[in-house]
Amino acid sequence: MELPLFPLRTVLFPGMPLPLQVFEERYKAMTRELLASDGRFGVLLIREGGEVGGGAVPFTVGTTARIEEWKELPNGRYVLTARGERRFRLKELLAPRPYPFGEIELFDDTSWERSGELEAALGRVRAEFPEYFQLALSLTGQWARGMRLPRAPHALVDFLAPWLQADEPVRYGLLEPRDALSRVLALEELLGTLLQRARRDVRAHRLQKYRGFACGN
Repeated sequence: MELPLFPLRTVLFPGMPLPLQVFEERYKAMTRELLASDGRFGVLLIREGGEVGGGAVPFTVGTTARIEEWKELPNGRYVLTARGERRFRLKELLAPRPYPFGEIELFDDTSWERSGELEAALGRVRAEFPEYFQLALSLTGQWARGMRLPRAPHALVDFLAPWLQADEPVRYGLLEPRDALSRVLALEELLGTLLQRARRDVRAHRLQKYRGFACGN
């Protein structure tokens, strides 16, 4: 299928909200056409180039998004809220219309090959993420509430990835693999690295507070 494309500096995962401010003329034209149709477009992480001015070279795996809310500002700009829906692979960049357009292949994330290795990796991820989440929030003084984690592997990766404090190219490594096992193993590896870092940062933070308290006394 063919789809309008929006290269961004953000990795979008299925189910993830995406706030956008549209001010460039080609994307304003795209927005008007989307609002007159089904509101669906594709989001790709930029590998080279910038968001503004054209010439951006994107990675090849992205996520379709659909506009949920929108507002047109007096200056002709748009403020949008979209939400990620399905992963896809970019097969070919087509001629601009005037915004980027491409031929894509949608992924089927509703089925996967079941295995003991996959189930074991899923169990480790579900066990480690709550600790990471609590530690990460504790460093900013926020309160961590309980989460009900999805059971399906692709849904679990898509749900957890936006919460991980990692650079966008690193997050892309969780979006790109086609099969469920590769995605979950990539998530487990990244989560393990971030959990070790969070434990170290929390220990250092507590030690700093203790030293400050001791000096104050």
